[in-house]
Amino acid sequence: MQVNPKIIKIFAVALVASLVLSGCGGGTSGSTWFNLPSIPLRIQPDGSAKVFGFNIGPLLPPATLQQLQTANIQKLEIRLGYNGIHAYANGQDLPYIGWDAASVATLQETIRKMPNVPNANTIADWLPVARQIGLGATLTLPLAQGAPPVEAPRWKGETVVTTEPAPAQPTIGPFKIQSLAFDKEGNATLGSVPLSNLAPIKLDANTLGLLNQLGLEKLAVATAPNGISLTLNDKPLPGLMYDTNSLNQALAVAGPLLPDPALANTLKEVLPKLPGAQLDVAVAFNGQPVGDTSLAPLPVAINTDGTLAVYGVAVSPNPLVPADIIQKLQAAKIQTLAVDLGQNALHLAANGQTLPSLSWAPEAMGTLTTLAQQAGVNAELLNSGLTILKETGGIKANVSVGGGTAAVTSTVASTTTSAVTTTATVTPTTAVTTTGSVTTTNAVTGSAGTTATASSAIIYLTAVIQQGALQSVGGLVPGDLPMLPMALPANIITLLNTLGTKQLQIATVQNKLNLILDGTAAISLDYDVPSLQATLNLAAPFLGTTPLKDPNLVKLLSEQILPQIPGSNVDVKVDVK
Repeated sequence: MQVNPKIIKIFAVALVASLVLSGCGGGTSGSTWFNLPSIPLRIQPDGSAKVFGFNIGPLLPPATLQQLQTANIQKLEIRLGYNGIHAYANGQDLPYIGWDAASVATLQETIRKMPNVPNANTIADWLPVARQIGLGATLTLPLAQGAPPVEAPRWKGETVVTTEPAPAQPTIGPFKIQSLAFDKEGNATLGSVPLSNLAPIKLDANTLGLLNQLGLEKLAVATAPNGISLTLNDKPLPGLMYDTNSLNQALAVAGPLLPDPALANTLKEVLPKLPGAQLDVAVAFNGQPVGDTSLAPLPVAINTDGTLAVYGVAVSPNPLVPADIIQKLQAAKIQTLAVDLGQNALHLAANGQTLPSLSWAPEAMGTLTTLAQQAGVNAELLNSGLTILKETGGIKANVSVGGGTAAVTSTVASTTTSAVTTTATVTPTTAVTTTGSVTTTNAVTGSAGTTATASSAIIYLTAVIQQGALQSVGGLVPGDLPMLPMALPANIITLLNTLGTKQLQIATVQNKLNLILDGTAAISLDYDVPSLQATLNLAAPFLGTTPLKDPNLVKLLSEQILPQIPGSNVDVKVDVK
């Protein structure tokens, strides 16, 4: 096969001219000095290609050719220009790799350091020249059987994306993840937490060798309405440029090319959200995190079939929530759930109604960790999780159930604090209960109310545990109460011995119940009448055959007992000897 000498002359003249023009400032003109015609590659039905009538052999595997035909791609063109490496399908713009002088310089430096790249220096040297000469290649594919020809417009010049404003509401995020770091041994940390505590995450020797050869210390990725930018050691790299039109074209092309339908569906859900995504990710490879991490509330959907979606993107094609749970959530008429989990508190809301919130004191974490271990929770995992919650500001999620709508950026409304309040010293006495109407202060939701009256329930009680048995209750000893001493279950005694706690106390103040261990406030539950009533209503479908399924008992709880709880005065103290 002989190559037409005329073609060689054209390329030679073009290259010489570009070198001359580059010395005249062509690299800062904002466009190529001239454009060469795209090399025409005609793909044959067997996947081979011809250039100017010359057969250059196999180019596309038959399977790839068939996929392109399925996507009805009859003309695919790639162009290198001043603004980037562009791709066109049937003459329509696709997302492209954008570059400028600074990003090309970074790319040159990176290519020269890449191992096992043939002629790396030559490729790097010619990159600035490629920006100034319009180069390209066009693949003309055979028509699929029965497909009408597409009138693809001729390429008339380098294009750029249409500038689009950011949407008022982010479609994904905002997420700032800058506390992930790998050290020189490949160990990963998220902030101050070694990720080996959570999962076996470590870079292998080959990856570490490549990072060392490239001198890579930091890699950052950030999204904008029209693209994704990359930086390497704070130097810009070529990035991905797009607009709404090019993303739509990419969807039409990519779908038939992906072998997995689930992946195609995911792409269909993700690509339209890119212009509104707000992601700022930076990974350090020198062991020192670049910054901190903060996460926006996650919009999670539990579909009626039990599958989950985050930001409208399916998490798994298989159901993750059991059907009976879905049915119970629907029976409880739960449409939305809001979760706000921080280092020291958990706040919940259902259908916009705040539920009782749980908080715990930092100084009691040692004891609580011991309790978690007794329950089978890995203490190291728990401590790592709490540290991550502290350093990231917590995890928030807005969950929609079975078609309910959860706002993307809403959070659990609460005016409660995570501080646990202890009560004053209690005078031992026997249990006394009074009845009557009660008005409460709405501490959980912050709405106005009145102070509970003395008609609220009052319970003062002391007890002593010794030698594995309950020895006294409310001042009553074995001589006063025949059931004493009463042996306690072995697991409770083991737990008390493990904790080393000498006194447990359950005490209330207005709208709050505290668990106090050896005088240290450990756990607090904040509530009011609406939050307690909402909890009772939501729990009903999950109660099964328990006595609380009795409507008369539920009525008693709702009308007589719940209203007294927020203003009740309870102090139960247990001494362990």
